[in-house]
Amino acid sequence: MVLKWLLFIIITLVMWTVYYKYIAINTKEFKKERRLDERQLRIRLEILSNTFGYMFLIIMSYIAIKLSGLNGNAQNVFTQNPEILFIVLLGIIYAINVLIVKKKYS
Repeated sequence: MVLKWLLFIIITLVMWTVYYKYIAINTKEFKKERRLDERQLRIRLEILSNTFGYMFLIIMSYIAIKLSGLNGNAQNVFTQNPEILFIVLLGIIYAINVLIVKKKYS
């Protein structure tokens, strides 16, 4: 039981660290400097908005499949825990959006 809680805490800390280091946008003004200039901020916002849009479409498609009854009776990890699939897809879509937007702005 303690090992499960420790694993949960470690995974949560890693996720928060990745989020704040690579994904979060800091738009607040600091006293001496800003972390991101306007161009970098625009790039980051475009990447995140595209990723959110695609993820929204994927989740809505999943809901439509569930409501229509087309999901079948497969008993595998992805049908029992669709959030794993969503996390994997989100990572892939985010990486693709980073490449596309970086190419657009360079």
